[in-house]
Amino acid sequence: MMYGMAPTRRRLLQIGAVSGVAVALGGVGLALQAGTTHAPNGPLRAVDAREYSVLWAFAERIAPKNPPFPAAHEVDVAGKVDALLAMMDPASTAEVRLLLRLLDNALAGLLLDGRFRTFTACSEDEQDRILEGWRTSRLAARRMGFTALRKLVAGAYYGSPELYPILGYAGPPDYSLVDALAPPPPEGAPSALDPAPQAAP
Repeated sequence: MMYGMAPTRRRLLQIGAVSGVAVALGGVGLALQAGTTHAPNGPLRAVDAREYSVLWAFAERIAPKNPPFPAAHEVDVAGKVDALLAMMDPASTAEVRLLLRLLDNALAGLLLDGRFRTFTACSEDEQDRILEGWRTSRLAARRMGFTALRKLVAGAYYGSPELYPILGYAGPPDYSLVDALAPPPPEGAPSALDPAPQAAP
């Protein structure tokens, strides 16, 4: 339902062009402190295990438990985003993966946020401060990166069937039921499968 909120290819290219340098420089920083890992509910299709854990943590901060609304992990938001990324073109998927790695990158975090730990190793309060820094950053690439990830997560979260009753949404139409209840055409009425009548010579 909300998957159309995903970032455009042009925006993802703009994000990747800027963030690629920071990720390339940050390989050493990733080893400063291991973050928390989360096992997926099934086989991953687009992201790797580390990227999934970053996505899981990001989603939890965007959609924490707020009764009656469930937490992101309760409706498998990270898994749904992974499935969505698997359907996107490979270049766009690669840029989202780049964003996830940049978010978790400890060296980039040290340079931009003054933190020594990866995003997944930080407390929830620290993660909130980091994401607020991305949202309000003077660097357009960080703001755009935050928006791109947030839209992916929001689309997966609010598009989850588990939320339909809470949102008062009946769900997408069941066209098979509509077809079954449709009255039969009048006897002798032309069918869409019948060949078109030929004009008289």
